[in-house]
Amino acid sequence: MKKIYGLILIMFSMQAMATMHIWSEATVHDHFTNSVYLEPYTVEVCSNEQIVVGSQADVVNGAIWGAIFGAVVGDAIDDEDGRVPGAVIGALIGAEEGQGQGATVTTAMVCKQETRNKRTVRKTYSHSTVGFWIGMEFYEIRFIKK
Repeated sequence: MKKIYGLILIMFSMQAMATMHIWSEATVHDHFTNSVYLEPYTVEVCSNEQIVVGSQADVVNGAIWGAIFGAVVGDAIDDEDGRVPGAVIGALIGAEEGQGQGATVTTAMVCKQETRNKRTVRKTYSHSTVGFWIGMEFYEIRFIKK
C-alpha cells in the first residue's frame, strides 16, 4: 500500500514539474505612435511695396466733367438719343484721366498678418501586447490599458 501511495505521489509531482517547464514568463510591451499636432500662430510680415498714391477726388471730378462734356458732344451729334451714350463714354474717359493726373508711385512699408502652423510631434499611447510561450508556440495578445 505504501508503494502505491509512493507511485501516485511521484506521478503527480512529475506532472507538476512538466507543467512548470512548459510555461514561460509573460512580457508586456507598450506601443506608441507619433502624432503630429499643428498649432496655429500669427506673424506680422512687413515688406517694401510700390503703391499708387492718388486722390479719389481727382477720379470723381474727372468722371463728372467727362460725363457733362460727353453729354454735350453726344447731344450735338445726335439730337434724339446721343446724351446717354455720350455721358457714359465721357465719364469713363474723364475717370481714366483723373486717375492719371494726381497719381504718384511711391515705395511704402506694407504690413500684413499671416497665420502659420507650428508642427509638434508627440508620442501617444496606441496599445499594449502581452507575449508568452506555451510549449513550442509563442502567443501574443493585444489590449488597451485603462
